Amino acid sequence: MNGIGPDASLMHAWRAVPWIPLTQLFDGFADIRGVGFSKMTKALHRKQPALIPMLDSFVQAYLATDEPETASGGSFGERGIALVRSYKRDLDRNARALRELKSGLSSRGVSLSEVRILDIVIWSVIAGA
Repeated sequence: MNGIGPDASLMHAWRAVPWIPLTQLFDGFADIRGVGFSKMTKALHRKQPALIPMLDSFVQAYLATDEPETASGGSFGERGIALVRSYKRDLDRNARALRELKSGLSSRGVSLSEVRILDIVIWSVIAGA
């Protein structure tokens, strides 16, 4: 993942997130038949769990309620980054709680990034709806 450091994280300040290299990375998947945001981010999340959320259909639907324009316009990479930016806003709004959850889980031997924890919370909300 050229231009994306191993410590890249959505928990960093906006200016520290490698938005341009991330957009380029996403655009690299644009022409792969059968690969959308869900498959792409599930594969990339394993390499960069603090940076790349799993944008499956449920998470995309959740994010679209916050920012309806995330689903339209631009290249594949730009649309994906619009979703990630919306996701980052949610991370930022809930940073303290996510850090506390991460710390609590860590004390029990469970290592998850704040990004993965938010994925799980979103899924929990959707499953309860």
